[in-house]
Amino acid sequence: MTATVSCAVLYQSHRQVERAAIEHGANIARIAQRSISRNVELLTLALDSLTWRYRHTQLHEMPLQQKMEFLLGENIEARYVAALGIVDTDGELVVGSAALSQILPGPYAQSDFFTAHQTHHAQGDTGLYISAPLTVRLERRMQVVVLSKRLAQPDGSFAGISLMVLYLDYFRDLFQGLTLENDGVISLYSADGLAYMRIPYNEAFIGSRLNISEDLERVFSPSGPAQGSYFARAQQDGPRWLYTFARVPGTGWTVFIGRTGARIFREWYNMLYAVLFLMASFCIASIYLIRRVRVELQRRSALDQQLEELARTDKLTSLLNRRALDEALARAWKRAEENPDAIFSLLFVDVDFFKLYNDTYGHKAGDYALMAVSRCIVAAVSRLSDQSGRYGGEEFVVLLNGTDTVGATHVAKRIISAIQSLKIPHERSPFDILTVSIGVTSLLREHHSSIEDVVKDADAALYRAKQDGRNKHSL
Repeated sequence: MTATVSCAVLYQSHRQVERAAIEHGANIARIAQRSISRNVELLTLALDSLTWRYRHTQLHEMPLQQKMEFLLGENIEARYVAALGIVDTDGELVVGSAALSQILPGPYAQSDFFTAHQTHHAQGDTGLYISAPLTVRLERRMQVVVLSKRLAQPDGSFAGISLMVLYLDYFRDLFQGLTLENDGVISLYSADGLAYMRIPYNEAFIGSRLNISEDLERVFSPSGPAQGSYFARAQQDGPRWLYTFARVPGTGWTVFIGRTGARIFREWYNMLYAVLFLMASFCIASIYLIRRVRVELQRRSALDQQLEELARTDKLTSLLNRRALDEALARAWKRAEENPDAIFSLLFVDVDFFKLYNDTYGHKAGDYALMAVSRCIVAAVSRLSDQSGRYGGEEFVVLLNGTDTVGATHVAKRIISAIQSLKIPHERSPFDILTVSIGVTSLLREHHSSIEDVVKDADAALYRAKQDGRNKHSL
């Protein structure tokens, strides 16, 4: 009952935190949306004013400076407006502020902000077209966007455009003035996923395109909601984010506010952990007396098993140590005595020129080399019935139960090949890499009278492999 009530309370609190986070993100998105919409409206009115002056003034009767002052007026000094101008039907500049020719040298006939109006495509009901972000260089590298409106002849035909170059610093300053968490993100995208601004600011981000996911298709769809929210993972397997968004009317832009789920639910997780801790403490206290003896016995049993395993394992290579290896060999011999059909084989493995390796690279490197050799042996000996151990120093013994000479030879070749493939450098070896030699022997009842005889035969075979030039096996 207590667990059920706790889960219900936690669920409701989680939903409450989620709703509060969505509302907070939506409020910030709406503030940004309204600020952008208001300023775009003012900029549109400025373009309309420029167009009206151009249409209703005898410009040819004015000197150039007077013409510019009349047409462009105080807008030349606007903080985020880089330049204004009028372009004719051929894409040639009729009149423009002084900075325009530096920022966007003409002609403009091939520019998107010109051809869009030439073909009657404009964003929003106002006829305003917003270009993709452009990078220009004045005193420093700047990023701008061009706002343009179509000029029409009395018969409605195309008569050119009026344009305004706007610094993207406007959006940067606007977004930086909004309150976000340390890991919060605010960004501005067009309907086709083109990035115009992002805070935290990254210049390389501007002009990039989003991979349109299913959620973004819904957001950018013309019939999609004007504002909303959704959870998604960044970069597929990245952290989970909450995104709230709001469209900016008449622009084709959408403002996104992103916050990580870890940040949103941080306090809730703290509460969750506290509740879980209390519940766990209560459960532990309830069963403590019953389980105390059992846990203690299990702990001792596990400790004994661990100590026994440590006593049987070589610390460096994690193979059987000499004592455990001798016991395994004795058991194999006993099985062979009890069962006339039982067979087994031994591999006696020795690292070639190992003393020279230690002298050259040091004992630490020698230890790593032995560990690498042991891993190759383990990988080559795949059956659970087979056992491998460190015989001493750089020598290893592999016990292959139920294996004849042919099978043992095959395993020896696999070990040699595996160690060669490691290509561990050994400059004082004629092979230039670390290698091993292996002696192979199998149980011969008419020849072997004890396990020691089998080991001696394997050692003798190893000696022959070394005499034959090393880096090979011998029977």
